[in-house]
Amino acid sequence: MIQAFRRGALALALLFAVIHAPVQAQSPSCDRACLTGHVDAYFKALKAHDAKGLPQAARARITENGSEKKLADTLWAGAGDAVYRFDIVNTRRGDTGTEAVVKNADGSKTMLMLRLKVQAGAITEIETIKANKGEADRLWDPDRLTTVSPRLQLSIREAERDSYYDLIGTAEGYWRAFQTNGTPAYHRARILPDTLRFENGFQTTGTVRDGKFNDTSRGFDEGAFLGRNLWDRRYAVVDEERGIVLSIARFGMKAGAKSQSVATSNDRLVGEFFAIQQGHISEVHAVLFNLPDEKPSGWPADYGPGRAAAE
Repeated sequence: MIQAFRRGALALALLFAVIHAPVQAQSPSCDRACLTGHVDAYFKALKAHDAKGLPQAARARITENGSEKKLADTLWAGAGDAVYRFDIVNTRRGDTGTEAVVKNADGSKTMLMLRLKVQAGAITEIETIKANKGEADRLWDPDRLTTVSPRLQLSIREAERDSYYDLIGTAEGYWRAFQTNGTPAYHRARILPDTLRFENGFQTTGTVRDGKFNDTSRGFDEGAFLGRNLWDRRYAVVDEERGIVLSIARFGMKAGAKSQSVATSNDRLVGEFFAIQQGHISEVHAVLFNLPDEKPSGWPADYGPGRAAAE
């Protein structure tokens, strides 16, 4: 009986110790500031051309423009400060997505899409789409990107946020409109009339063209991208607080189709940021790099047709 009493007392003592254990002894999650701190560390390493200070996991997977590389080989010589940058994060998944303009030592600029995955305090995935002038045809104007749009910096009240899957659904609606434009299957995307779209900084909508306001839906409505194949689609980072989705996709041509213009003639790898409010796209930013359909993207797709699909 005495032994039973002692065992009970010991159990109570252990339970008391667990309940009243210091909070700091528990392992905290990586919040928004923590995740953007890893992005800060990446750009510090890029500028220094030295990855030693970056908390990289032993078996981290790294790609640049779809090709698997060592981190040191992606930190190009002459890279300076990010003169334009915005970040999105998903704290539950440890994901970050960044669009940046990096000014180089020779005065040139580089467009960069950066995606990180952080687990247990270390970076396990680094994916970049990197473009210099001429690597996405005439889509080039990084000088226009000086101030980050307010639509990319929102902190949306939780009660007013689109859900994780609602955000993906709205982004997928954009790709669906792209894929079906100019066909009987065309399905209009949920895009606000004043939505702006920037591709490597080049403003492609929100301007007057041919005497007519060029809204973001116009190209789809007029079938300007007929024959385009949007494949290998992924929804890599979803930031519910900001209402932004980073989707990564391949731009190719449908089997047997011909390009409608010079601007859509090349196959591309694209990182596209969709700012979404109440189920509608309010702003689009893309980093594009010409990449032949035949080259692998480096990461498995979430959804979409295959390469050179006919539909």
